[in-house]
Amino acid sequence: MLLFLVVPVVSVIPMSFSSSMVFELIPSDPGLSQYRRFFSSPDWMAALARSVQVALGTTVVATTMGTLAALGLRKVRGSRRALLEALLIAPRIVPSIVLAVALYFVFSSTGLVGTPGGLVLAHSVLAFPFVVVLVGSALQALDPALEEASRSLGGSPPRTFFRVTFPQIRLAVLGSALFSFNVSFDEVVVTLFISGVRSKTLPVKVWDAILYEITPILPAISAVIIVASVLLLTPLLLARRASP
Repeated sequence: MLLFLVVPVVSVIPMSFSSSMVFELIPSDPGLSQYRRFFSSPDWMAALARSVQVALGTTVVATTMGTLAALGLRKVRGSRRALLEALLIAPRIVPSIVLAVALYFVFSSTGLVGTPGGLVLAHSVLAFPFVVVLVGSALQALDPALEEASRSLGGSPPRTFFRVTFPQIRLAVLGSALFSFNVSFDEVVVTLFISGVRSKTLPVKVWDAILYEITPILPAISAVIIVASVLLLTPLLLARRASP
């Protein structure tokens, strides 16, 4: 099963080292020409920089708001909690195309279509549920007596959070941040509606290239995205392994 899932993805890596102008699973003329074309292209580099910029903004907004929402949700009891939790994770339940149309309708009336700020807000809506679920799961395992002890000793809510709560959920927060970055960096459907003509991210530009011009540079771009994803996950895996 793992091979069935991984092999089609990993196959783009050897294809990316082909110097031919057609796709070759086993390169007949190995080389780094496709990577040179990618990193020397101003258009592709602009799209990559925009994707990283938007993903970083999404990481900050979604992680902060999602962590605060998870903390607030923890204080709610009874049936209201289930209702609030369902509302908070609704953006991941609603089909992407429905959410994209709704966001476009709202953003077009506020002038946010085609702006980096609009992309950050749209991607934050998509990444927000991941943060709520991951951080909320970590908070459920947290002993509330520790926070009560901190407050009884005079600790303010912010001090209690940073000195008592956050050290115990830091891995969940880090994982949420990485998920938020990945969700934003790979998002296509919503971005197609919100990005406009001049604010295309790397996945949208790849989508356009697949539709209008099949170029051998695409496997190189895919390989870069795969390597970047692995590098993002490695710190989290190492931190989880080192934690007691």
